[in-house]
Amino acid sequence: MGEVEFPEVRRVGIVSNPAVSGGYYERLVRALKSKGVKVAQVVESPDGEAGGEDVDLVFVLGGDGTMLRASRIYPKQILLGVNLGRVGFMSGMLRDDIEGGVEKVLNGGLHVQEYRMLEVEIEGEKQLAANDAVLLKQRPHQLVSIDVSVAGEELFAFRCDGFIAATPLGSTAYALSAGGPIISGDAGCYVLVPIAPHALVSRPLVLGEDQVAELELVERTALLSVDGGEPREIPAGGKVEIRLSRESVRIGRTDEWTWWQAVRKTFL
Repeated sequence: MGEVEFPEVRRVGIVSNPAVSGGYYERLVRALKSKGVKVAQVVESPDGEAGGEDVDLVFVLGGDGTMLRASRIYPKQILLGVNLGRVGFMSGMLRDDIEGGVEKVLNGGLHVQEYRMLEVEIEGEKQLAANDAVLLKQRPHQLVSIDVSVAGEELFAFRCDGFIAATPLGSTAYALSAGGPIISGDAGCYVLVPIAPHALVSRPLVLGEDQVAELELVERTALLSVDGGEPREIPAGGKVEIRLSRESVRIGRTDEWTWWQAVRKTFL
């Protein structure tokens, strides 16, 4: 995680959760246009793949899930979330201060942080994850068997509901609920967390930025979801390779803050 510079804001995109109401979108557009900022593109159903227009900044109306979908539509762009969801760990502007937030952004008051992403590879096909990749059993009443290897060395086999691989940013999401640690946003690592392992002793693994983990399904089919996206079926014998990517997601906030301030505000 590191503070980065951002360009002058002249063209913006907006990604809005379809369920957003309360006039927040209209307020945001009015505030932007009153300052001469062009709204280049609006995506109301943020389920698409990459391909958003070239803009200086992307406003995201919704919760953390909408932020993750926006990161796929606008890769490498700065995302500024207006939290209209429940948790809002990734959000950076208060819903009740949209006009003031726009004023801060245009006056150079936007603070931007970069967070390393995961690279998830299945059969030569690669995907990036800002938060996590979840390998989960397909049938509710059955466990899956997963062999875990790191750097080509087999570590252990688990019978469990599945595994979560999470970035430091994603360590505050599903991985946290499954018993994983909160990792500082500037740490060059990722975490593997077993979900409901059928074992007396099990612990999450924190892996370094150059370590490649391989999850192999020994038996039964499982589902793989990257950043909460549409799950992909992984058959028995299938393998998922995971490593920390050199790519980052860029998140903006209108007030100075620290990682641990965000943790305390959101979870404590």
